[in-house]
Amino acid sequence: MIPVQPVFPKEPVEHNEAQQPSKVRSALKSLFKEFLSHSTIHGMNYIGMAKSALEHLWWMTVFVLSVAGCGLLIQQVYHKWDENPVIVSFDEQPTPVWKIPFPAVTICPEAQIKTDLFNFTECLHTEFHSSSILDQARQEQLMAVLQLCDSFFHTFKMYTENYPDVSPKIVSMLKNLSVTMEDTIKWCNYGKTFCREAFFQTLTDNGICYTYNGLSMKDMFNDGVLHARATGPATRYHIKVGSRIKDIESYCKEEQGFKLVLHSPDEYPVPSLKYVLLPLEQDITVALRPQILTTAKVLHSYTPKRRRCFFNNERKLKFFRYYNQNNCEVECLTNHTLATCGCVKFSMPRTEGTRVCGTPEMRCVLDAQSYLIQSLAKIKLKETVVVSKCNCMQACSTIEYQTEITQSKYNSWQTLALRSAPIVPNATQRVDETQTSKITIYFKGDEFLSMRRGELFGLTDFIANCGGILGLCLGFSLFSTVELAYYFIAKPVLLIRNSRKTEDNKPVW
Repeated sequence: MIPVQPVFPKEPVEHNEAQQPSKVRSALKSLFKEFLSHSTIHGMNYIGMAKSALEHLWWMTVFVLSVAGCGLLIQQVYHKWDENPVIVSFDEQPTPVWKIPFPAVTICPEAQIKTDLFNFTECLHTEFHSSSILDQARQEQLMAVLQLCDSFFHTFKMYTENYPDVSPKIVSMLKNLSVTMEDTIKWCNYGKTFCREAFFQTLTDNGICYTYNGLSMKDMFNDGVLHARATGPATRYHIKVGSRIKDIESYCKEEQGFKLVLHSPDEYPVPSLKYVLLPLEQDITVALRPQILTTAKVLHSYTPKRRRCFFNNERKLKFFRYYNQNNCEVECLTNHTLATCGCVKFSMPRTEGTRVCGTPEMRCVLDAQSYLIQSLAKIKLKETVVVSKCNCMQACSTIEYQTEITQSKYNSWQTLALRSAPIVPNATQRVDETQTSKITIYFKGDEFLSMRRGELFGLTDFIANCGGILGLCLGFSLFSTVELAYYFIAKPVLLIRNSRKTEDNKPVW
């Protein structure tokens, strides 16, 4: 009788499944050793071939320090790429003068009011230093003219209490009382062309001024903005300006003469902040040196903060059609004054319904302007991108006019007496009643070097620098990236997948 062999059951499937993770771990460990032995990254094979724990620790330490060094160097490269990607350099070729726009010229007489229509000194003494009282119309005119005077008149309470509210009428009053263009612009010509008639009234914070070569109100401001501007072409020219002696008012203003503002045609002039003072009875020569800054097309893809400038279509202004830093700051000052004082100065651009500040509120207007100017100055002094509530960075294409000024004594009465008296006998009498100044404005040279904002450190440079650092410290290359993806992504996924297929194909007992 043949003995029957007992049949022992096979090991349960659960036991094989428990062994499966250990097989996968073993395969992954072998794969990692293979990576250490064959990797192109420096130091990996030394770690894999280490025979002792001390040797293993040594090469691991060297590798970690190399990686840390790479990280620090790449961080510096990234900071350079992120913060300083732009360089300003000179163009290779000079720009001829005929390709450079002539500046807009704004002339503001310090003698703003015609004495024949309103005697400021007499009215002020009558109102505050005598027992007489001005009528309502004269009081309103006095309050309007006070806004043109020095800040002295807005310091003491005696000049800021119990004034009638003339804010709705102040602009029209100043226009009616101001000296005319004929009184201010005596002569203008360039070559054989006369340009006096090309001057137009401009309302500024200095009062009524006269601008040549500026944009018109329609072209300067957006629709619905209340203001006045000038228009006209321009080139090199000579101009004679004058003020009648009886209109010169030393009580209202300490400075006498004319304020000259040279600015880009699309820029709103602010005579109180940026001007050249032209004394009376002087012959002034102004030599222009234009500073042109353009921006390369490659920087269009950069953010304004990185390139540190705005293109005209990137920064929209509420009042102005064209963006430049000056217009932006004027708009910011207007908004700040409105928020602080509840009104704006008569010269500020505004929309219909915005209240114009009365004379009692001028102290608030001046304080708001001083505060904002100091705040912007503090921001600009920092070596960072100018970012503030105004957000008034430089425009990407700008032109500024640097000036070199010389002056000498100018006796217009004597010159006219010698030249014109035999022809026009009463010419000397008319000139004797006026103090004049002569201005000559011209470009100093025929060619000027412009500047260009270009790319200093682009994405390609950043990648190249990072690759150089990684190659120097670790021997890392683009092929090493593929190698890491193979050993740490592709190969492990294949191992795990194959192990699962093998387990699935085993017979179940």
